[in-house]
Amino acid sequence: MRRMFPKFAVMFAMVAACAAAVAPAVPALADAADAAKADEPADRAAERLNEEGKKLVVSGKYEEALEKFRAALKLFPLSNAIFNVGSMLYTLKQYEESFPYLDYTLRAPLDPRQREIVLQYRENVITQLKGTHAVIQVESSPPGAQVALNNKALPFETPMKVLVPFGAADITVSLPGFKATTKVVTSSRADPPKDVRVRLERDDPDAAVTVFCPPGADVFIDGQMVGVEQVRTRLLVGTHMVRCGKTAKNKAFEREIQVRPAPQANAFEFSTVKQ
Repeated sequence: MRRMFPKFAVMFAMVAACAAAVAPAVPALADAADAAKADEPADRAAERLNEEGKKLVVSGKYEEALEKFRAALKLFPLSNAIFNVGSMLYTLKQYEESFPYLDYTLRAPLDPRQREIVLQYRENVITQLKGTHAVIQVESSPPGAQVALNNKALPFETPMKVLVPFGAADITVSLPGFKATTKVVTSSRADPPKDVRVRLERDDPDAAVTVFCPPGADVFIDGQMVGVEQVRTRLLVGTHMVRCGKTAKNKAFEREIQVRPAPQANAFEFSTVKQ
């Protein structure tokens, strides 16, 4: 989700009406693309859906309102829709699910009264779950990574605060082009969890490679000697340079090879090359 905060016209005047709601299951969210009218810009459609959700809140139709707010967010990341999703989840007593939306709202340019209201929601969630959960900070290098808590994806990216249950919890941090990293966070009320900081490693795909050079020839790959005559190794997918060294019968020579991803074969036969 892009970090964009249009004008923050949240539904603060309505939140008091939601306090006593029960927590039934939320209906499946309709495809947001179906919610946009023909030739309607995504941001305009999101604003319309957000307004429709506010009207449903006034009518006490909290589950339907939540569906509208979520549909708005699928189309465009309105900051007020982010808060509205969080406040509806809170109203429906889905406290753990509400936390990331409420916390993320605090990144918006709020006026003091708005910030006070959002902070109160957020603190209420922490109070409701203080016997079973704690808040940690999850950061990654590079930032902007997806976070999953016990295999359930959270809606925003690093850096972010995460509400983790006591016991053992898996925090998985992933970003396209990098290897996913999972940290196990173990904690209790007496031993609060520690923040998680992850340095992601690039996920460069490699493949098994076999190189055959003439008998007795040293084998070099990308300037490094890796064996004699026949070498089995793993190389990154892409272009590499093989050098077969000088022997009594042959001069040294070089050949460019193209390593392909598995399951394609990567056997490079240069044993019969004559120089």
